[in-house]
Amino acid sequence: MARTVTRWTEEETALLNKLVEQYNNNFKLVAGAFPSRSYNQVKGHYFNELRKTQSKEQESVNSATLLGRAAGFTPSFDSEATAEKSSGELEMSFYAFQELLE
Repeated sequence: MARTVTRWTEEETALLNKLVEQYNNNFKLVAGAFPSRSYNQVKGHYFNELRKTQSKEQESVNSATLLGRAAGFTPSFDSEATAEKSSGELEMSFYAFQELLE
């Protein structure tokens, strides 16, 4: 008997993500909600989707970095750089803070 393979719908994927979160990655319980899918199909689809999402997020970070460089922005941590705390007007250079940690 030939096995029929069907694509995951957006609704199935959304339900999968919700159940994985609800059951703390207990794929045995999660797979029970998908009677037409095997345990390995459920787990594999979840991690494939997770990998795709992480890859897209990394692409966004890389694009933002490249755009920043193209615009002439280069982050630096020199002795003149300061950080401002939202709770007050406290300013401290990066190196002064680094000395506190040593």
